[in-house]
Amino acid sequence: MQDKYIVKKKGKDTYQFNMRVPKALAHLYPYKTYITRTLGTSCIKTARIRRDRIVGEIAAQKESTFSNERGAFLAFVDTLKEAKQEARGNRGEAYYQLSTQDILDTEAFPKAQLAASHSVETGTIPEGYRPTLREALHSWLERNSRRNTDTISKIKSTTDRFLKYCGQFDIELAAIHRRDVLNYIEHTIIDYSVSTVSGHLSRLRSVFKHSWQVGLIDQIPCPFSDHDLAFYKEHKIEKTQLFSAHEIKQIMQWSESQPDNMRLIVKTGLYTGMRIGEICALTAKDIHMEDDLIAFYVRKGKSNAAERTVPICDALVSEIRERLANLEPSSLLFGLEGKKASRDFSRFKTTLTKDKTKKFHSFRVHMITAFARAGIDELKAAFIVGHKGGKTMSYGYYAKADELHRLKEAVEKAAHIIHRDWLS
Repeated sequence: MQDKYIVKKKGKDTYQFNMRVPKALAHLYPYKTYITRTLGTSCIKTARIRRDRIVGEIAAQKESTFSNERGAFLAFVDTLKEAKQEARGNRGEAYYQLSTQDILDTEAFPKAQLAASHSVETGTIPEGYRPTLREALHSWLERNSRRNTDTISKIKSTTDRFLKYCGQFDIELAAIHRRDVLNYIEHTIIDYSVSTVSGHLSRLRSVFKHSWQVGLIDQIPCPFSDHDLAFYKEHKIEKTQLFSAHEIKQIMQWSESQPDNMRLIVKTGLYTGMRIGEICALTAKDIHMEDDLIAFYVRKGKSNAAERTVPICDALVSEIRERLANLEPSSLLFGLEGKKASRDFSRFKTTLTKDKTKKFHSFRVHMITAFARAGIDELKAAFIVGHKGGKTMSYGYYAKADELHRLKEAVEKAAHIIHRDWLS
């Protein structure tokens, strides 16, 4: 596979690129079965580099294309409109004297030719040649090129995922019905969470709405809108599970080999029960230091209860002090965005176990379990991990010194249980 698409020119010592025309690009390469280009070198290493560049160009071309017939139809419509414009209504001019085939000068896509001729003459687009989902996506990408790369990547992959489910490279927007989307939800919800499926629908809804805003389609009900996912949420709640002691040790071993302070992020999650987003959002100014006591100020989180003060155990103190030594007040404590940290952890976790109930959030369950095993008051534990019940405590957001010390005692007892049950 290393030299895929690379062949030697017949009777010569130089290499050339040779790839079968992808079906999605057939209308761009009429009468051709293969895309062939000279690589202009007899050095195989250079040929591979040039091959990779061409493959990248073709991939980008494929990504921006849509239905073969629709693409050919649009090209034929442009040609016919240009000929009609040149005729300027004079029936003695070429447009009225020549056949459609003469004007288009090609035998490729004969059905698209007839559809184009009908469309130019009547102003209506026949079924099978109407605007498509991939066409709408391409238009959306052109209009939103300044969006962040994560948003662009997600909207591309979501569209590809839906089309793959439909079993088509492309599909007409008008041919997507609400029943199709409901079936898609039923199919997807088996493997993905409700929030993930909701995200897919939101992105598809954006593309569909955009297609109306730019005039690709008339305003019709969006098949991706107003789907109630509450039923699936109620029937799909899977409680987050603990990692085994063996899995915890493997996670710690993996984190030690990672850059960007991943080891300390994992360790902080395990010893505080904080969410990964809360951990990565911490800045140097969010650290409260008082003699040998250090606490995190969690300014915002998943809910109002997430705002809290979290004392850290002695196992973390020295490393946190070391991190603080060279940071500006506004600098991220761990120097890593929450999304990237979460993805890096998830990628490794899937190699460790396919159990979807085990994830970074499991560290919260470890901490809560440790509190229970150590006999810590439930409301005190709820405050530390940011659960709703903890808001009934008197600690408040910025806990006072004596209150912090009592919380620190609870954290140390839980840390002892964690070390005893999962790390020793």
